[in-house]
Amino acid sequence: MISELINERLIRLNLDATSKQAVFNELSQALVDNDRVSDKAAFIADVNAREALGNTGFEAGIALPHAKSDAVTKPGVVIGISRDGIDYGAEDGERSHIFFMIASPTNGGDHHIEVLASLSSKLIEPGFTQALLAANTPSEVMTLLTQPSKESNNTG
Repeated sequence: MISELINERLIRLNLDATSKQAVFNELSQALVDNDRVSDKAAFIADVNAREALGNTGFEAGIALPHAKSDAVTKPGVVIGISRDGIDYGAEDGERSHIFFMIASPTNGGDHHIEVLASLSSKLIEPGFTQALLAANTPSEVMTLLTQPSKESNNTG
């Protein structure tokens, strides 16, 4: 499922953003550029509306901004990495470094829940976030996301 929603053109390894809103702007532009979102301003408004319900910044430098939006023409996930980190308002007070922005069409059912579950299972794997931060190319990130979890592939 992840490979249907993410491709190398939706991976930004060095975000320029220095604020939460700038992250939304930069990641949303990637979704527009890849024909996943038709109206950037409307999508960002929907992401902000979702944020108003509860901050999507989590512990360990991870943030999962997401929205169901009429502006989404095709479901997608864009990944952004901020080397310096951004004050995102995470519960632990730490800066956020890894962003998974999930774009779901309004009438797309609950596929975003499946995406969140899939990402969550990856994020709890030992060493996954460190490997993600160490990745130098979008291809490396795709490999990390699509390889079977270590638990199910434990040979030694």
